[in-house]
Amino acid sequence: MPSAAALLLAASVSAPAAAQLHESINVEGKYVPEIIRIDRVNTFPKAFRQSLQSRPIGYEQGGVATSFRPSLLTMPATGWRSTREISLNPGYLELGAGSWLNTDLSAGYRFVDNSTTLIGARLQFNSTSLWKPEVSEPTEDVKQERYDGAFGLYASHVVKGYGRLDASLDYHAGYFNYYGYMGTNRLSLTDQYLEPGSVDAPTQTINDLAIRLDWRSLLKPTPSLSYHATARVRHFGYRSLPIPSYADAATLKGQRETNIGLAGGLRMPWDGGSSIGIDADLDMVFLSGEKEVESGNPQASPDAGFNPATGNYALLSLTPYYRFTRGLLDVRLGADLDLAFNAGPEGNRYSFLHVAPDVKFAIQTGQVGLYLNVLGGTTLNTLAHLHELDYYSMPATVSTRPTYTPIDAAFGVNLGPFSGFSMGLEARFRSSKNVPLGGWYQTWLNCGGAALEGITPEMPANSDMLYSLDSEGLDIHGLSFGARLKYEHGETFSISGEATYQPQDGKKGYFNGYDRAKVTAAIKTSFKPIDPLRVNIGFDFRGGRNIYTRSLAPLGSDGVIIDGKGNTSLHSLSLPDLSMLSLSASWSFTPSFSVWLQADNILNRHQEALPMMPTQGIVALAGLKWLF
Repeated sequence: MPSAAALLLAASVSAPAAAQLHESINVEGKYVPEIIRIDRVNTFPKAFRQSLQSRPIGYEQGGVATSFRPSLLTMPATGWRSTREISLNPGYLELGAGSWLNTDLSAGYRFVDNSTTLIGARLQFNSTSLWKPEVSEPTEDVKQERYDGAFGLYASHVVKGYGRLDASLDYHAGYFNYYGYMGTNRLSLTDQYLEPGSVDAPTQTINDLAIRLDWRSLLKPTPSLSYHATARVRHFGYRSLPIPSYADAATLKGQRETNIGLAGGLRMPWDGGSSIGIDADLDMVFLSGEKEVESGNPQASPDAGFNPATGNYALLSLTPYYRFTRGLLDVRLGADLDLAFNAGPEGNRYSFLHVAPDVKFAIQTGQVGLYLNVLGGTTLNTLAHLHELDYYSMPATVSTRPTYTPIDAAFGVNLGPFSGFSMGLEARFRSSKNVPLGGWYQTWLNCGGAALEGITPEMPANSDMLYSLDSEGLDIHGLSFGARLKYEHGETFSISGEATYQPQDGKKGYFNGYDRAKVTAAIKTSFKPIDPLRVNIGFDFRGGRNIYTRSLAPLGSDGVIIDGKGNTSLHSLSLPDLSMLSLSASWSFTPSFSVWLQADNILNRHQEALPMMPTQGIVALAGLKWLF
């Protein structure tokens, strides 16, 4: 499977020409997306790539097709982040299971599949439930539990002479425990007396429902006005808000959000390859849940609790543009105009209007492609968005302040393929405001307001660490350099390598996940010793990792590396490098039936993806795949 490092580079080292443009292309005919499996995370934190357009939440995102098997911990079984492949078979079934009872089930069937109509369903289930992290004596019997299931329906119908209507419904349910909970909290006065094995980790339930309708007019041979319209609804919510050291913790409700979106666009081309157009997207978010949480620490001040964000907010994005296409040249000149309504904490609202460029240039000549993108936009930091950055994120958010990227520029070149070789180089610069720092909720469950061990120099005794309660993120800007090289010899052999270097130093850096890795790399090879057998080997790496968190330490005191906003300052904590070596093999008895084996984390390295998030060691899995 692709690690976070691989996904990051796959996103950052862009494809030639057309892949750089977010203009929709309607083609008469039928594209059949079949979900074969859900990508699963391994020991690597999920890499994050700031949205390059002002589209706060994308409900359907075509994943990266990969020959890697799922690895270690399961990720949320959400259809809009699925790996998709084209298959002529109407149905598929894939089963897999392995050590620590890691399991994977993928199934789907297209009930109607003809020249005008497509109707299908899919089912996905991933889990892990037997591994013991053994983080403390009070929780020595706790196992990591994580169950994710999703069911989806999709349909598409072409109205002859007018356009195409697409619809989808996805429901994802998740159940897991905060397996990094140590059973002790530094704010509690009684935790020190807990007996070995006497504490269970807090549990959580996620409900995630998404519905989407999309209409696109057909492109006609002669220049004429084309249009598209989309309506979407997503409800994402947590069952509870576990805070063991706070008053009435058992009665706290998790936060819930309902996101309603309306989008559309018009485009008018004329002879010569020119066209003008405008895209619009209205995203409305409605929050509910606990309005105030009081501290359970009797020594705390009356205002020591926190107030989860409530209320409603919205973002309207308008993107007018001019586009010119002729031959192998594609140019787009536009701007993103973002208008925010009621976003940000009360008394510190997000500015009403933000502007970002939407400029793209791409040219492909033979086996050489060049591109230059100067983009930007606004991203809403919703519960669903923060959950994607950290599966174990806090089940409530304090601020609805969005992330604004005034500029995200990229210049790259792609070469090949020639004699089986292809390569790409890319340089990027991004500046963003209010990038989430990360709550590390499991850390907060254990440490409360005390400093996490390892933060140096020693924190002042009266300084609280704001692991989850930071109402504002970090303004950062930085460079990124990426490269990839690949060689393919038909279906017999392939090898590829990808790497990025992103200098990180507090406010100077390129956000690629909460761990802010300086170096990411991935190498993978696939070969067929004999015709039915395919072997895959992969190695992934994230190095130079640091996390950042705010504290109430006086500005200028030891340990402060960045002056924060208000009365807070920023501190850093180094994390060890992450690496993973994986091996998998599959045997195809027929074109429709195969079996597979895999081993992940062969070096058996017990690593922490983030603080209080230990990962499993070596994992072995086996399964079968049947297309019917």
